[in-house]
Amino acid sequence: MTLAFFIISITCLLLNAFFTLFQFFSNGLVLPQVYTKGISDNFLLTYNPICTYAGIFILLIYICITTMIIYHSFEKTQAPDIVFFLIFLIACLCDTSRVIVPAFQLSGTFSLFLLKIGNLHLFARLLAPLALMGSSILSTEDFRQSTDRNSIILIIISMFFAEIIPLNTAVILPNFCISYGYVKAIRTYSLLIFIVSTISLFNTNRKNEYRQIMTVGFILLCIGYSLIFYCYNIVSLAAGVPILGFGTYIYLNEIHKHYLWID
Repeated sequence: MTLAFFIISITCLLLNAFFTLFQFFSNGLVLPQVYTKGISDNFLLTYNPICTYAGIFILLIYICITTMIIYHSFEKTQAPDIVFFLIFLIACLCDTSRVIVPAFQLSGTFSLFLLKIGNLHLFARLLAPLALMGSSILSTEDFRQSTDRNSIILIIISMFFAEIIPLNTAVILPNFCISYGYVKAIRTYSLLIFIVSTISLFNTNRKNEYRQIMTVGFILLCIGYSLIFYCYNIVSLAAGVPILGFGTYIYLNEIHKHYLWID
């Protein structure tokens, strides 16, 4: 499954890169009209479409590299943590579909295709925090036997709410995401899940007398993901890339050490 996901990820990366470069050099690249009200005019904080594109392609590269690392490091380990982390990577891959909006010039079309792309964005936005919660809470001994069932439940929950939450296809956000309703509620939901997951991971490591470096990596991973998701300026891009990469390395490395010690 991991190898198949890697092939899908690398295919998406190559296709998106080819199509974007083709449009750029043929002068067919048309940027969508995005909603920039309330965004700072500061050079480092203002909307920059290059940063949005860079954030999407860096996320695609991150997915490919991380999936290959997981394939080589956890090939013989049936770790629930890794199952949920792969679901997180699936959410990240769904999120990169934002690049389709400018690629197919969907801004202002109000088409069914644009609506479905919006549903996919929202699905990724809802699933990613749940997947990270699963890797810290649902991977403990109490839930270890129900990993497959819990994974399916998280996906179904995300799909359900992604379909019922209203979208405004007339508004394209700076990160090329279609505007959706209940923005503050969804941001609060994501923040609460990250906090609860971090506390749970901290308590689990303290109970088992593990080093808290894994918790630090998890926190950096959450922060880095959030910065890349909202990446549309220089600051979020410059900060998000190293934080996401460093946090992922620490987190997966500690999980790997943990399972080596158990084996």
